[in-house]
Amino acid sequence: MNRFSALDDRLSRASALFPACEYGADIGADHGRLSCFLLESGKVQRMCVADISADSLKKAEALLTEQGLNDRVDFRVGDGLSVLDRPADAIAILGMGGHTLGGILTEGQEKLQGAALILSAHTDMPLVRQTLMELGYRIEAEEIAFAANRFYVLLRAAPGKEALSEKQLRLGPRLMETFPTHYLEYLQWRIGIAEKKQSPEGKRELNWLKEEEARVRDSENH
Repeated sequence: MNRFSALDDRLSRASALFPACEYGADIGADHGRLSCFLLESGKVQRMCVADISADSLKKAEALLTEQGLNDRVDFRVGDGLSVLDRPADAIAILGMGGHTLGGILTEGQEKLQGAALILSAHTDMPLVRQTLMELGYRIEAEEIAFAANRFYVLLRAAPGKEALSEKQLRLGPRLMETFPTHYLEYLQWRIGIAEKKQSPEGKRELNWLKEEEARVRDSENH
């Protein structure tokens, strides 16, 4: 077995947000790299590795078998959280759009059972934050990753009440508090996207982004 450590910035930050636990789940696992790292590092003792695509799951199964970890994995083909047949301590859902991710959480909420959630969506992160708030989850941490020539927001949430403003939903409450790595570059990237939107909602978001960029720059000068 060759030691596996091939995580890009996005998956590396996801693994850092994932808590040490007995049983974790990777929903929409695709290639299985995140689960492989979590198991090999000993951070998680056993994983449910699931994907709606049987072909994608075969890729994950091949990797985890090659690394000698398949005896610590429950492989599942299925939709969303329906694959879970036991409570998970932590659940990662990455690599999909925000509407899809939010739907998975809402439709499978009875399967959450207080699990920590490690989430990232390619689009519509405000919707993901809104869904968490509605499900009685609080965002504990948010990080920014740069991979494949774009930025990603990753977050960890746990059960708890939190009332977020529209601005916080759009910009990220913990991002606004902690100024994580890549934050200024991320804001500038978001500004470039928002400048192309002509709707009143898009203009309001652009103003918030520019205000936040100015706040970050001001903090760097003090």
